[in-house]
Amino acid sequence: MDNYSDLRISTQKAQDLLRDLFNIGGRVSPLPGDSDFNFRVGTDDGEGYILKISRPGEVGNYLDFQQQLLTYIDKNQKDLISPKVVKDKNGNPVSSFLDAFGNQRSVRLLTWVSGRLWSSVNPQRDGLRCNLGEQCGRLTSALQGFEHREAHRQLEWDVAKSLWTENHLDLFSGDKREVVSYFQEKFKSRLDSYKKLRKSVVHNDANDNNVIVSSDLKSPKVKAVIDYGDTVYTQIINDVAIACAYAVMHHNDPLAAALPIVTGYHATFPLEAGELEHLYSAMAMRLVVSVTKSALNKMAEPENEYLLISERPAWDLLRKWRNIDPDFAHFSFRQACGFPAHPD
Repeated sequence: MDNYSDLRISTQKAQDLLRDLFNIGGRVSPLPGDSDFNFRVGTDDGEGYILKISRPGEVGNYLDFQQQLLTYIDKNQKDLISPKVVKDKNGNPVSSFLDAFGNQRSVRLLTWVSGRLWSSVNPQRDGLRCNLGEQCGRLTSALQGFEHREAHRQLEWDVAKSLWTENHLDLFSGDKREVVSYFQEKFKSRLDSYKKLRKSVVHNDANDNNVIVSSDLKSPKVKAVIDYGDTVYTQIINDVAIACAYAVMHHNDPLAAALPIVTGYHATFPLEAGELEHLYSAMAMRLVVSVTKSALNKMAEPENEYLLISERPAWDLLRKWRNIDPDFAHFSFRQACGFPAHPD
């Protein structure tokens, strides 16, 4: 029973769960999600929530990890906005119900962070991109010292594990295959020094649908980074790479667009010179994972449109990135962090 349409939760069912488990009534509308089924809950008192319903077989360990993570950030970083856990009517942070097929499904409710999605903000100027970097750096800073077994799980979206994509090179042909294998080889050639870089638990998914921007049209600010579903223990530079990769899609000069993000991150969580050597490749490998996942998902869940949302812009960016000299990118990243442009 892993047919996507069987797994899907109707808006009516989400509304019933909200009432039965949390005693909350409100307007429920579906939201995109990679693994969870998410719903926006609007209420008359202005408070909003996000209802998250898992797929069958979601392990309790992972859900405990999610709850502990949000609580840790809340305690640790007063100037960060993050979703807060709402307990059910019995005081449980995670509820459950049996779906129509007899599967146990987990249910969580989090407070809603209001604002606009990064993907809907236009224009996106350097100041806003710098602000995105600052917020991501603050979040990494807030997560320092956080430990949980689940943070060390195998995750296909983890750049450090991205060479699994080599097994699926046959999904691509022509220039697509050339671009993907070029970046795989580049990443592999520096693997020894990459493995020695600093690691910690990081958000790992500041994509354009997980970044909330204020409603101010004149001088917008990044309010929060949401959705901690892919948080993992990995190289810190991967977090920077991901924020850059998604925020520079649709830009003619992706390197120039990435630099303010790197500057902002460095301002709130200082990066080391050695980490910047790997940023060019890490950005590319996140995109390689993205296009490989899209190709596989097309076969597995053809009805799930969300899974293909960033496929075309990811290919466009990979091709542009292939045309940027890796050394020039490295020196530019160094300069953006206040290091001399050339290491020597």
